[in-house]
Amino acid sequence: MIRLKFNDKTHRSSFRLHPRLESAIMAGPSALFIPARTKEDTMATAVYPGSFDPVTRGHLDIIKRAAKINDHLIVAVLINSAKHPLFTVEERVALLQECCKGIPNVTVESFDGLTVEFAKKRHASVMVRGLRAVTDFENEIQLAQTNHALMPGIETMFLATSIKWSYLSSTIVKEAARYGSSISKFVTPNVEAAVEQKMAELRSRGENV
Repeated sequence: MIRLKFNDKTHRSSFRLHPRLESAIMAGPSALFIPARTKEDTMATAVYPGSFDPVTRGHLDIIKRAAKINDHLIVAVLINSAKHPLFTVEERVALLQECCKGIPNVTVESFDGLTVEFAKKRHASVMVRGLRAVTDFENEIQLAQTNHALMPGIETMFLATSIKWSYLSSTIVKEAARYGSSISKFVTPNVEAAVEQKMAELRSRGENV
């Protein structure tokens, strides 16, 4: 314990510092003036939105890379009533959860409405977007600027899709499956099985696939 003494002619005294103050002094000046930060204060949460109908290996490429950069990545599955998806939102969430089960800092949720509002509710500060080609950039930059205008606290992180998957989209997967081609190169085995089953169900009902 630190003991301070004053031994001049006019004043003689000694006293002991409080143990917590002593510890702070011994730790250095920064301990006195910088408040402790919790884990929640320093965690970076990102949102990767999309329809994922179905999730492709290109999507998973972006997910894995974004998960390495951010502390927590939320894969957000859009509920879009204007579209007629192959899979329900519950099915898409389940497929993504199966694909991402080996990535501990990734969670999957569904949402409706503006992506920035969802990000705000989840206290996310980063929006992840994948770019497959130069043609994607014009639309994506406009979307990023709009999101920033709506929510100035959010930043967009653009990740270029690996060249291996730069041509790939959910639409291509569905088109290939519709005509009976193998999609094993494009999706994981669980997604491949789900797509084939869905196509078989549609054919059995006489619906266009």
